[in-house]
Amino acid sequence: MALPTGLKITVEPEDKALEMLSQHIKTQGRAFSLFDAARLVLAGPERHRVKVECEAERLVGLFQVPSDGSLFETREEALRHLLKNATALAELYREEQIELEEPKGVFTSVAVCGMSSEVLGPPSHHSFQTALKRLHNERYSSIPFEDYRRRVRTETGEEFINQWKDQQRKGTRWVYLKSEVAEGAEPLSFSSRAEFEAHFRANHADASVIETREAIVHATVTREQLSPGLGRLLRRHIEEAKKHLFELSQKIAHGLERRGLKLFKRRSGKMFVSRVKPRAIDPGVVFSERVGAIVNAIKAEPGIEVAKLVETVSPTIAAEAPVEGQSPPGPSEEQMSVMRDLHWLAEEGYVILYSDNVVFLGVQGEPPQHTPAAKAEAGATAEALAETPVAESEEQAEPAVQPAASEEVVAEAAEPEASFSQEANEPAVEAEASAAAEEIKSEPEVAS
Repeated sequence: MALPTGLKITVEPEDKALEMLSQHIKTQGRAFSLFDAARLVLAGPERHRVKVECEAERLVGLFQVPSDGSLFETREEALRHLLKNATALAELYREEQIELEEPKGVFTSVAVCGMSSEVLGPPSHHSFQTALKRLHNERYSSIPFEDYRRRVRTETGEEFINQWKDQQRKGTRWVYLKSEVAEGAEPLSFSSRAEFEAHFRANHADASVIETREAIVHATVTREQLSPGLGRLLRRHIEEAKKHLFELSQKIAHGLERRGLKLFKRRSGKMFVSRVKPRAIDPGVVFSERVGAIVNAIKAEPGIEVAKLVETVSPTIAAEAPVEGQSPPGPSEEQMSVMRDLHWLAEEGYVILYSDNVVFLGVQGEPPQHTPAAKAEAGATAEALAETPVAESEEQAEPAVQPAASEEVVAEAAEPEASFSQEANEPAVEAEASAAAEEIKSEPEVAS
């Protein structure tokens, strides 16, 4: 079956998923890759949706069932979907099981569906054609009727004949719930499916199915809720989105920005998101001794891991081996303080704490100076350089600012896909410090 044409398909994040992701990032206090966020959104069908728009050259729109969000290429497909979905029509009709008389006569064979093994009845019985068409419409409408009919087989076994007779003793009645019933009178009801469907089409079909040129399809829909060709087209675009994450990552970026998060480029020009915007450390800022030690350690080794940073600033004091059965000692109070200071630096934007546990300065180097004195000094320097001979200036000139090692020289670490479907409480500094301490203890001791 050919795929439908004249449609623009866009994969989007669900609002609920964006809200949960936003809360996760704010709680963690770390920077996350937008591409990793896109992978997380595509990992679960409840986290993304598909927007379907009809292009101008498409003359006929799509047909949607508002009660369950299903979408079809034709009105007839939508109506057939509704008529076989008792839940969707529960406000209009009530199905009741009733007892009927057993069919009279001698039956030596029955027809059986070759695909589902459902008993359809003797080919000579008046109910056979109705049962055959009903099963084809409900389950196998994508197959031409004549092709489906050729798959029907004949069975002569007694068990098949008795099974059909049991089916015929049980019937269904559809009671209409919207009609006005006089006192003592019976409500309007239909004893055959054909009568029930005819009544629905005449009275409720137009209101139950709407034609639209733009629809949202949630990725949690089932195959039965979409036209076969439309379902394949949407699945193809979702698979393409998994291979090419840029477009979805941009939509996630806009959604997270609206929720107060900050975007920035780092690590070979990749986009990251965090709750604060990175900034440079102003020369006028005076840090405590411990905070200054943290900053200097990051300057000396951009991309340092958290565990190594804690050990560098506050080395673990060698202790006796723990008694068997007792848990090893946790991080020291000094190491806990280092972690608290590191989180304060991250919250201020002076450092970037990434989700893969590496740390960089917020901005490499110092911020540019814009004071009048700085401008005058820059003008004087420019005049001096203009008067210096070219050969001399090339020999003696040095960069005014020697930038620290760029983050881009650090190999990109594969950031783990942390699920944002659960509440994250990791900003509990103690738990993070414990993990860092465990990592420190696992490193072999270096002989002095």
